[in-house]
Amino acid sequence: MPNFLRLLFASLLFLLLILVNPAPNTLAVDPPTIALDTVISGLSNPVYVTHGGDGSGRLFIVEQAGAILISQNGNLLGTPFLDIHTSVTSGGEMGLLSVAFHPDYRNNRRFFINYTASRPNLKTVIAEYQASATNPNIADTTEKVILEIDQPFENHNGGQLQFGPDGYLYIGMGDGGSGGDPMGNGQNKNSLLGKLLRIDVDNGFTYTVPPNNPFVNTVGADEIWAYGLRNPWRFSFDRANGRLFLADVGQNAFEEVDIIERGGNYGWNIMEGAHCFSPSTGCTTTGLLLPINEYDHSLGIAVTGGYVYRGRQFPDLIGTYLFADFGSSRIWGLTETNRGTWTRSELLRPGFNISSFGEDEEGEIYVVNYGGSIHRIRVTSPPSNNSQQTLIPSSAKSDRFTSLLFVVNQDSSTNEVAITSRRVDGAVDGSLNVSLPPGGFFRSTDILGGLKLPMGSFGPLTVESSNNKMLAAVSEVRSTVGTGGFFAGRAEKTASTERVIAEVVDTGGRGTSGTFRTNLGVNNLSPSLANVQVSLMNSDGSALGSHALQVPSQGMLQVNDIVRSILGSSSATGLIGYLKLTSDQPIHAWASKIDNGTEDPSLEAAVGQEISETGVKLLIPSASGTDRFKTLLVVINREDVKNQIILTARDPNGGVIGTLSRQLPPRGFYRSADVLGDIGAPPNSFGPLTVESAGGNLLTAISEVRSADGTAGFFPAVSPADATLRRVVAEVVDSGDRGTPGTFRTNLGVNNLGPVTARVTLQLIGSSGNLLGTRTITVPANGLTQINDIVRNILGTNSPTGIDAYLKLISDQPIHAWASKINNGTDDPSIVMGIP
Repeated sequence: MPNFLRLLFASLLFLLLILVNPAPNTLAVDPPTIALDTVISGLSNPVYVTHGGDGSGRLFIVEQAGAILISQNGNLLGTPFLDIHTSVTSGGEMGLLSVAFHPDYRNNRRFFINYTASRPNLKTVIAEYQASATNPNIADTTEKVILEIDQPFENHNGGQLQFGPDGYLYIGMGDGGSGGDPMGNGQNKNSLLGKLLRIDVDNGFTYTVPPNNPFVNTVGADEIWAYGLRNPWRFSFDRANGRLFLADVGQNAFEEVDIIERGGNYGWNIMEGAHCFSPSTGCTTTGLLLPINEYDHSLGIAVTGGYVYRGRQFPDLIGTYLFADFGSSRIWGLTETNRGTWTRSELLRPGFNISSFGEDEEGEIYVVNYGGSIHRIRVTSPPSNNSQQTLIPSSAKSDRFTSLLFVVNQDSSTNEVAITSRRVDGAVDGSLNVSLPPGGFFRSTDILGGLKLPMGSFGPLTVESSNNKMLAAVSEVRSTVGTGGFFAGRAEKTASTERVIAEVVDTGGRGTSGTFRTNLGVNNLSPSLANVQVSLMNSDGSALGSHALQVPSQGMLQVNDIVRSILGSSSATGLIGYLKLTSDQPIHAWASKIDNGTEDPSLEAAVGQEISETGVKLLIPSASGTDRFKTLLVVINREDVKNQIILTARDPNGGVIGTLSRQLPPRGFYRSADVLGDIGAPPNSFGPLTVESAGGNLLTAISEVRSADGTAGFFPAVSPADATLRRVVAEVVDSGDRGTPGTFRTNLGVNNLGPVTARVTLQLIGSSGNLLGTRTITVPANGLTQINDIVRNILGTNSPTGIDAYLKLISDQPIHAWASKINNGTDDPSIVMGIP
């Protein structure tokens, strides 16, 4: 946090200078245009805004002098939630600095604050309070002090509190103040100053230290998570993947943004940003972690950290880290264009001192004006066009396959949707425009037939919405013998130049029962020819062979039996590996695992190297080790160093039923045809499975649930941090009874990633956006609730068949959701994941 009294005058002068002579922003790359809507005014030196995570929709505003206020339904309540101004030493960088609500605040009413006090010397105080049991808008006045840290000077107090996705409390502490870190606290691992701390407040004591903190049982204070920080005023966790973004206020020359790693040394006071500070030249940088972005003092004087946007209202901002400078009032967006490569774009200069950012429960982001107001960010225009494009990688119309398309309008207004089919060479083959009512959907059981295309047509589809409105699209390719698989719609802008297919096989020839082959598909999203190198990777991380492909602009290339295409038609069967695709143009890719005996396809989407598609912790929504179903698991180490993985299986109630550790070589993989059997779970177990990287390496994972009859479907791994309070399952059906060939039912699964039981409302929505029925279910903490034939479960067992609809799920805890469309005649499952 900048010294507000000192910097307020400096920042006014700075703003005047940049208005006269604005500095060019050479780093901008087609940023969206944003604006600020004032939602609260009349405040006194606000320094933070956040939510309670309790489903109430309230905003909690922290005023520096010692009060926390509530905004409910856009109205500022007259009585403070908490007022401790008589206990707070306020002024400059001191005061009540932040509040963090416990992950189970809805039930336990616990929250934590960070403030400065004179007792009698200056201290940072971390304290716990509870909301009143009778009035949720008032806090009890009983204080429980968790931690006190002496402050040698008035400045550099840090101030941020955040609960991480691991449930622990993180605390940002400045270096103790003055200038240049005269006491050397930043590099002193025995001091809590100049650090990011991590503590456990759930063990019945004031606090305990998590056993995996980096300096437990070694030199250094046990509470430290990372060190070498000057003044970490604001930090936050990315909801999608758990990465911790921290903005560290600089000294004389540079401001920086870091991604925090366990035990990381971020350099202060050896370095300021990526530059030597003490000594000014020739400093040793070995072992130091450099910022992902920095700027010098021609652009600002005190960085204010923000959040990665994960809301739903503005798709063009998704994945962008928003942050600002207190002095220059610049708001920037930081995007990861390739893994580890960040691009900064200036988005707005509102002209006031930005003391903080905040999030509401839905992930929308707010800007705090130290002068007395709170503003919500909105996008006024996207960077290049006003449409959202979704790719369906492949569609077909033949005597063998037919493609179903299902498109949901997720907007509250009418959505004009254009559906375009292309041939494999990229040429437009047909188009169709449909108008979807608010919350309504379009469904075609033969989309290429609906586009009046002839038999034998196949190629990619694009589904494009008007005016930047949100939609969800899925396609199902179904064969004439009843087998099928879902293609989830892929946002065109998420295409990348590196992708991975997590499992490819060649275990026998066509017609041989119980053996499989893999077909590969590649979509080129660019206006230029794509040159793609496909490498077949072994379990030890070595390349078995490679194959060069060329994919037409806007087109698609399909390669049958990709293993034999790479290794030759006479290659030995029994080969299992994964594919690494590198391209000079952005691509999507997918694979179809074909049962050589039945020709049943199981469709698998490729993942990119982006952090949103990989992770250090992943969830397989459901794994099975029953007599009827077995789960195959593949986990890939995406890094060039070896890594240990930890698999944890849980039952539907969230209880751990087995764990397993494996060491993966660089770029290697682990594969189990019966993962619950390998873990040692009890017979006939099923439930969620987590895959965690002990060494912090990025992982990719995929699972396949295969029945005793040979039918199967892939479960993609998802990020636990990507769980949300709302999800949509794009197609659910009830077209007949079990045992009736050619009819289908939908089973639903819901995973609760929260620390307490989730209460989830299921809404069955018809084609015009009308509510067909509703039901409320509960899902245990860390558990799974599975519902067979969800349509009849909601509407009743005597409901008429022939229902086509989608599901909207609204939860008070973060959830993932998925559905399995079951062929009533063959019990063949086609799995589709829910989306936010």
